[in-house]
Amino acid sequence: MTTEHPILSVVLLAAAPLFAGGGAPQATALHPAQENAEAQVLRIRVSFTEEVSRIPVSGRVIVGFNRSTSAPIADPDLVDPQPTFAWEVHDWKPGEAIVLDGREAVSWHGDLAELNGWYGVQATLKANRRARVARAPGNAFTAKNVVFIEKSRMCRPLDLLFDAKFGEGGEFRESELVKLARIPSPLLSGFYGEPQTIEAAVVLPQSYFQQPGRRYPSVYVMGGWGSSHMDALAGQPQRRYGMVGFGGEKVFVVINGECPSGYHVFCSSETNGPREESFFEELIPFVEREYRVDRNPATRFLIGQSSGAWAGLWLLVNHPGQFGAAYAGSPDPVDFSDFSGTDIYEENANLFLDAAGQSRCFIFADGPGGSPIRITMRDFVGLDRIAGWGEQMYSFDAAFSRKGPDGKPLRLCDWGTGRVAPAVAASWRRHDLSLVVAGLTCQETSALQGKIHIYVAERDPFKLDGAVRAFQRVLAAKNLQADIRFLAKAGHAVWSDELRRSIHEDMDRIVRSASGEAPGSSQALP
Repeated sequence: MTTEHPILSVVLLAAAPLFAGGGAPQATALHPAQENAEAQVLRIRVSFTEEVSRIPVSGRVIVGFNRSTSAPIADPDLVDPQPTFAWEVHDWKPGEAIVLDGREAVSWHGDLAELNGWYGVQATLKANRRARVARAPGNAFTAKNVVFIEKSRMCRPLDLLFDAKFGEGGEFRESELVKLARIPSPLLSGFYGEPQTIEAAVVLPQSYFQQPGRRYPSVYVMGGWGSSHMDALAGQPQRRYGMVGFGGEKVFVVINGECPSGYHVFCSSETNGPREESFFEELIPFVEREYRVDRNPATRFLIGQSSGAWAGLWLLVNHPGQFGAAYAGSPDPVDFSDFSGTDIYEENANLFLDAAGQSRCFIFADGPGGSPIRITMRDFVGLDRIAGWGEQMYSFDAAFSRKGPDGKPLRLCDWGTGRVAPAVAASWRRHDLSLVVAGLTCQETSALQGKIHIYVAERDPFKLDGAVRAFQRVLAAKNLQADIRFLAKAGHAVWSDELRRSIHEDMDRIVRSASGEAPGSSQALP
């Protein structure tokens, strides 16, 4: 990596900016390369304006190319992968030009030196360490440009200028029945050394203000990867978990599980801090103090999808007396001996390659027109290599691993080769739900009876059904009753009206049993 003064150099044809939307195309001067120029591989020269930052920044420069010059340059796409490259930058000053080349690049689906022809190109500067996504406030982007690259004949670098920042996300607009909860967290603030909050949306039942003497069961909602409390404002997430039209009325608490490392899954760790403690010591007390919910733990429920489903099971298994039940749709691996097809405890375990040396397929599904979609684990982990932090494998490592000497979570596997680190895999045992259940005392097992509900496709696209089957065997060995269903016609999202009806009927049955009330009655305030 070298620094130079910025010089406009290669053929650039400006187009509309990516991500931010809007903005008219801008013309850029054309400087054709001289025919007698010394043959060179492609280099990229980047700089940023004071509108992006008046002080030096450190972070990650991510440059995406697309062979379709009219297509937007989106985040790396597993279904339609395009050449993407990333570099770490440190103490980068406003106006300083840095020349990036392929020798120091993290590459995904391309070699910078092999690009040839017309491309759309755009870059993102990921500098906000308090957020996991590239589009977070404070991160910057360049305009999208259309460029012609002549392989091995680029006499000057391709110039990209960061001159715009991503703004704040959408505003949470409260309504009569959907309220924002932003709860100061002394526990997390102490861990991070700066003020932290727990964010949630509280969805109230229709009768909440009409029956001021009534208390309601509470349901803590944990969405899948990429979801947040903002989902409570949309109809589809409300429908997914049966918030309206299914069973008796309840108060739903939709929790934001995102953090800088990814999704903390309410699992305390050296990287993410006391997430489990904050749930029980800060979130639940706030909800039960500010809203009229029944404080009987038997009328407190957990429901979630994918990563959120794993989180719900984690909280239930470790604190069975605090909940009436958990309802988990397609949970992340609940048994690490089948981590989406890999036994991480096996000798010479490798997330990318099977025993025969063949690439492991991580995602399989039917695409448009029935064409098969097959995505390897190597490609999937490649998203982490590009992002640097905040993608799925980094998120797993942050939740389940201890910190290494560099202060970052130890990696389960080498992101380049897929080889599993045995010592890290061994440390993950304390978060392997099958092993946690296997180690429960008789009293803990009794408290968990009948409370586990898992729904997964017979052939989950992420191979999550295998871990559920292994978990089911452990439950059977412990004589632990559970409702586990393998659904023949479901995908990763297993939810249907039939399933929603079944879940809420079960919740209502538990509520009636806990309160000793007849069906249809309501609980008055004490």
